[in-house]
Amino acid sequence: MLPTTIPAAPACRKETQKLAHPAGEEQRKAFFRTPVTVAGVVLGLAAIIIYTITLAPDVLAHDSGEWQAAGATLGITHGPGTPAYTIVSWLFSLVPIGSAAARISYVSVITSAAGVVAAYALMMIIFGRMLPALVSAVTLGVARLWWSQASVAVPYNTIVLIMAVLLILLLLWRKSGDNRLVWGGALLAGFGYSWHTTMLFFLPVMVVGIFVLGPWRRLLKPLPIALTIGMFIVGFSFYAYVPIRSAMNPAVVAFTKVNSFSSFKDYLSGAETRPNPGHEVIQVPGLGDVKARLTEVVRSSYYPSYAFLVFGPAIILLYPAVWPRIKPFVRILLFLLAGMVLQMTMVILISGMYDQYYLPLLFYFSIWVGFSVYLIMTVGESYLEGEKLRRLLVVATGVFFFAMLALGIPRVWSFVNHANDVSMRHYVDDVFATARPDAVILADWDSYPALLYAQKVDGERPDLTLKVSLQPAVWREEVSQLESEYPRNQILLSRTLPMDQANNIVALSQPIFVSIKGKTYQDYSHGEPLPAALQLFEVKDTTP
Repeated sequence: MLPTTIPAAPACRKETQKLAHPAGEEQRKAFFRTPVTVAGVVLGLAAIIIYTITLAPDVLAHDSGEWQAAGATLGITHGPGTPAYTIVSWLFSLVPIGSAAARISYVSVITSAAGVVAAYALMMIIFGRMLPALVSAVTLGVARLWWSQASVAVPYNTIVLIMAVLLILLLLWRKSGDNRLVWGGALLAGFGYSWHTTMLFFLPVMVVGIFVLGPWRRLLKPLPIALTIGMFIVGFSFYAYVPIRSAMNPAVVAFTKVNSFSSFKDYLSGAETRPNPGHEVIQVPGLGDVKARLTEVVRSSYYPSYAFLVFGPAIILLYPAVWPRIKPFVRILLFLLAGMVLQMTMVILISGMYDQYYLPLLFYFSIWVGFSVYLIMTVGESYLEGEKLRRLLVVATGVFFFAMLALGIPRVWSFVNHANDVSMRHYVDDVFATARPDAVILADWDSYPALLYAQKVDGERPDLTLKVSLQPAVWREEVSQLESEYPRNQILLSRTLPMDQANNIVALSQPIFVSIKGKTYQDYSHGEPLPAALQLFEVKDTTP
């Protein structure tokens, strides 16, 4: 059973006792001086600083460019859609600092830093000890995949933030039985679904948590059930933005407007983005692929040995004196373990093998890291005699885990650092400088969003006709259609096309190497193992 209040770490127990009954303003000032609160504030500020340092300053490739364009213009993104994220991005774009693209990317900075603090708060609620909570939060905050998504315009880290807050509300409800926490959680869950549909993978975990951990019988009345469902619908109602905004003819529409029940259904299901067999709803990858992806997501995020060493303290569970100390939250940990398996199974089967959908795995991993730290501290308190020895063990544990995390930062810096990521801006400038008046550009999804952003947000080259190609394998057929439709216009092809497949069409730009997560690279040395080369080609030129 959870404690009524968060137990103070040993270092702050004396101060906590002093603050038992202070009054008024002195009580508030004293609270903000407590190490637990100060550590959380410092943690959040540090996260904001490092994510800001590595923030992308301009427009990006792939989905990130689309979200920047839609956010700056209150546009319509591709289905299943991110209406809540689009609205919040638009609010950030109104701040008159930096480019609109950078302002929208800054949404990721704030929500990612908040996610780190939420992980810290969750671990404080579970274990009541500062060191496990800090190690857990920092483990999440400096992970390569998490950090890289915190520096660009993507909605994924926010889903982990919402997950952590929902788990906090669940545990508080477990203790207090106050159904208002459930209704607030339902509102947040609906909002999360309208932020990005990967929230769907966590909803079954929360439903299970209600029945496994919470006083669920309190909800078994018509009014609590109706309020729970109603609050979820209120959060989900951000999707009403899509047909309403479609009727206003926004400047940026990724594919098609949503102006009928049928189009709205296709939008919610994401059918418009699944034009070929590579985007089925259910995909069953091989076990080898799954194992490789799960291992890569965790191992590549840290110093090589860190991901394996953190599980070593599990042997401590063999000591009998440990079990009475962890008994109060064994049920919570078993629920989190089962929730991880359930959620990641859904990710593997439904979302495919995209790295960014595996961010919840890093969140769960950070929880087990914190648990390992707690086990080490528990052994010291159970078997070591003398306060100095126990403190020495705590210090040594903290030094070890933080040192291992620090060793991993140089290894991931070049990947997460987007501060000089202006390749897409240079590429867009090259394309627009090359294109003749009234030219038609057929672009694949790596470059189309950035070109769209430059045209609709920056107002560049309104004379150009931009077309998107979602089936690169049939680009020749699409070009033939454009040649028939625009017989006198210059037709350019902007896409990720290996040079040996260009078939003698003239390359008009130097290649820019891009990744599917939005980061662009100037050369292979700073890229992922297999960066894709983006280049502009001249398909036809009938101009004298």
